[in-house]
Amino acid sequence: MGFRNRRYSDVSGRKFIVALGGIFVALVVSYPYLPIVNDGSSELWVVLGILVGIPGLVLLYGGYRLPQTDIRSELYPTIGKWCLRGIVVGLAILLPIALASDNPNIVGNILLLTALGSLAGFGAGMYDARAKTRQLELQETVDQLETSNERLERHQQYIDDILDAIDDVFYVLDENGSLKRWNQSLSEISGYTDEEISSMTAADFYRDENREKAVAAVRNGFESGSVDVELELRTKDGDTVPFEFVGSTLENTSGDVVLAGIGRDVSDRVEREQRLEESNKRLEQFAYAASHDLQEPLRMVSSYLRLIENRADEELTEETEEFLEFAVDGADRMRDMIDGLLAYSRVETRGESFKPVDLNEVVRDVRDDLEVRITESDADVDAEELPRVEGDEHQLRQVFQNLLSNAIEYSGNEPPQVYISATQNSSMWEVSVRDEGIGIEPDQQDRIFEVFERLQSQNDYGGSGIGLALCERIVERHGGEIWVESEPGNGATFSFTLPAENEQDQ
Repeated sequence: MGFRNRRYSDVSGRKFIVALGGIFVALVVSYPYLPIVNDGSSELWVVLGILVGIPGLVLLYGGYRLPQTDIRSELYPTIGKWCLRGIVVGLAILLPIALASDNPNIVGNILLLTALGSLAGFGAGMYDARAKTRQLELQETVDQLETSNERLERHQQYIDDILDAIDDVFYVLDENGSLKRWNQSLSEISGYTDEEISSMTAADFYRDENREKAVAAVRNGFESGSVDVELELRTKDGDTVPFEFVGSTLENTSGDVVLAGIGRDVSDRVEREQRLEESNKRLEQFAYAASHDLQEPLRMVSSYLRLIENRADEELTEETEEFLEFAVDGADRMRDMIDGLLAYSRVETRGESFKPVDLNEVVRDVRDDLEVRITESDADVDAEELPRVEGDEHQLRQVFQNLLSNAIEYSGNEPPQVYISATQNSSMWEVSVRDEGIGIEPDQQDRIFEVFERLQSQNDYGGSGIGLALCERIVERHGGEIWVESEPGNGATFSFTLPAENEQDQ
């Protein structure tokens, strides 16, 4: 209802101005014919036409053009009021003129003074309306800013509440490592107050080597655009908590680059890894002890079986000799399996440190070791130029020896054909050993990497069943993976990845 009343007032204010101008124009045109006029001379008519008609036309045109101005419509009545004030002033001026003159031209003076007064009021009203328009616009801008600030504060508080609800630590760092923003979790975990944190840098939460590592992580994060580092955060009480920090660079509202991310308490994971490492060590110790302790009884069994066979050769029946051969062969195979298990258990603990390795030399040494088997089987081993990698040379020799031995062993009825190649993929080399042997069924290709898993009968093919499992563990120690691609009857290709040689080692 208020809006309708205001709208009506706006329209009526403009109509009043237009009507006022129209009245002045109509009166000046009809002035000589008015019955109350006592001086209708043409000279006076011309003067009134100029001094009354022009203000009337100005009011007409000005009122008509009001919507095209920058004055707000609700202020149109203000202009009309100023016009009325001008008319009142004109009439006030007329009073002393009438009193001082013996024969005043009342009608002419009224028209003249009210027209000029309304014109002056129109000008003053336009000025006043424009000023009030600016004031209203300024007030609306202020109100909008206050509303925007309130929304921004609510939005800011909403974001803060969300970040504080996260158990992980949220952080924003500048290039100097100073904390620009953080959530409540950082204060709860570290024990520092928000006031203390505001004056701290990321390095202040660490000591000794972790401090240098934190500074380097921030620097590398800004250089590379991301960070992923594990550090031991030191609390205000002096306790340490293992944390994993990840983050990425972005621009803040000022256009400055900052590093923002999340820190997660990995105490449970570290504890599990420590328990797993301890368990693995115990298992490795058990495997080593068990395999080592089993070696002597098996050696004794084999020795006595051979001794019985040699001493009682003439007294044994053919069937008994066959049984003895089975027993000796079984003892030998068990010893081979124990040796393989021992090697498998010591991949991590007895491995050498990584250094640059020339795979061409490794393959050449393996071919020398397998020279007898290669010659006897009439095998053709073709190796292209191979790269230098970072690794344990002794363990990599085991990988190539096992793969080449299998390629020769499972070649089928044809002379073995083996091809060794390598291709680079980013920071890793993919090495492939391809043969044209009997191949592997698709549903069995994952099983062959399991310990003691055999796809062929022991009577048809030798081996302990641990060679490929050993290869997999060695490759995984080098940060790579191993897999096989094969079709039955069309050979197999064993591929594995190894880290390329570091440039600083070249």
